[in-house]
Amino acid sequence: MRIDCHVHGDPAKFEGDPAAYVEECRAGGIDRVVLIMDREICEAALERFGDFVIPVARVPMDDCSSREVEAAIEAGMKGIKFIRPRAPYGDERYWPLYEKIEELGSVAVYHTGYLGFRKREEKPASMEHMRAAQVEIVSRRFPDMKILMSHFGNPWWEEAWKVMWSKANVYADLCGGTAINRSKRMWAETFAPDGELDEKSISKLLFGTDVRYLHNEEHGYAPYIEFHEKLFDMIGLTDEQREAVNSGTAVKLFGLGE
Repeated sequence: MRIDCHVHGDPAKFEGDPAAYVEECRAGGIDRVVLIMDREICEAALERFGDFVIPVARVPMDDCSSREVEAAIEAGMKGIKFIRPRAPYGDERYWPLYEKIEELGSVAVYHTGYLGFRKREEKPASMEHMRAAQVEIVSRRFPDMKILMSHFGNPWWEEAWKVMWSKANVYADLCGGTAINRSKRMWAETFAPDGELDEKSISKLLFGTDVRYLHNEEHGYAPYIEFHEKLFDMIGLTDEQREAVNSGTAVKLFGLGE
């Protein structure tokens, strides 16, 4: 089984049979997806695509209350996505949001690193605010909150690796251009330095793409599956370890077996 732990998409733009679409994705190697969108879109996707969708609500963290976070989780969201903060992630102004996520046993998903948007921004968000180093601050203040860092801190990969490796409650993915636009040798050295597999590091990694689903265009996940499988071959993962990266760790992190 393979769970894509970072996707986007809007079911309002989908035309066709949802069941057939899910069957097509599963035939292509994707069994379920973690959909990261506004709560209303996630709820609509659940309505149309059922348990193919694992919903994570994206919230405007500077204008969101802990009550809104609580309401989203109580409505069935499996996590809360944070991006574009006006202050660094570790700033105390955000602590009430994190406290609620920790209290409810949910997952905080953080965008880490640069933003790939190309349009003019009147008030550009600082990528410095979204470094893995800021997530590290959060992880020490909220050690019982489950954290997933998207994009492996790109371009601060070593920093993201250290945070993921050293903090028991922090996980990461290589989604977006982070992985497939860089050498597999670089990532092999990250997870298997000098050819020796670091089992602790690989146990904190989740499969993800950052592509769009729930639409009628050609699927974009195949290159990511190919990249990860070749990386797994290079570092010598066992079938059990592959299964953990592809789905098992996500099942545990998002409480899907509960």
